[in-house]
Amino acid sequence: MLAVAYAFEKFRSYLIMNKSIVYTDHSALKYLFAKKDANARLLRWILLLQEFDFKVVDTKGAENYAANHLSRLENPYENIFDPKEINETFPLETLNKLAHHDQSTPWFADFANYHARKFLVKGMTTQQKNKFFKDVKHYFWDDPYLFKTCFYWPTIYKDAFELVKNCDSCQRQEKISQKDEMPQNAIQVCEIFDVWGIDFMGPFSNSKGNKYILVDVDYLSKWVEAKALPTNDAAVVVKFLKSLFSKFGTPKAIISDRG
Repeated sequence: MLAVAYAFEKFRSYLIMNKSIVYTDHSALKYLFAKKDANARLLRWILLLQEFDFKVVDTKGAENYAANHLSRLENPYENIFDPKEINETFPLETLNKLAHHDQSTPWFADFANYHARKFLVKGMTTQQKNKFFKDVKHYFWDDPYLFKTCFYWPTIYKDAFELVKNCDSCQRQEKISQKDEMPQNAIQVCEIFDVWGIDFMGPFSNSKGNKYILVDVDYLSKWVEAKALPTNDAAVVVKFLKSLFSKFGTPKAIISDRG
């Protein structure tokens, strides 16, 4: 039942107002909708599914290839036993070592800080430095990998606060008033192809007389329509929209930052 409710909610825009068939080996599913003493969770799922037009067809799992294909693949290694010796020793020193300053410090913090700003932990012995430089090279490719993915800065909020507090130009700026704030109202999208976002890209280098690309994206399905154009004036936009409407119908709204 949960799988059916999830699928209909996930693909609501495609299934609403259309007839659908649910093939399942859960034969009792069709009777759950008429259950009078259903619990609260089941009632929520039933209410969600009532807006869809579908019927449940009882199908054996062995015949429902589309849904059960992966779970019924033969495992060639099912009867193969691969004995392995349990090693109780820990060859990696980092498994036994506690963080030198904080239990919550991730193991990669020193490596990331070194790649980002050549920062070394103070108080390291010569032997510790040699091991550190030997290990740190394994976390560096063409870019500072750890710095890009997980740079660790434990006092970032405190340092940022102090920076802004001591910055003269920052303190001279007044607070942003509510009238100057960017509106954060969510765009309500109900159906597929109801709301489109449109914008120009370019100018680019001339290619077959075209310098711009007009891009149109459906807010719900993320379907993209694009066309290379010689200019970016209203005439080419109108022609493009007429072509768009003929394929997808007239939308309820078109969102653009060019008026």
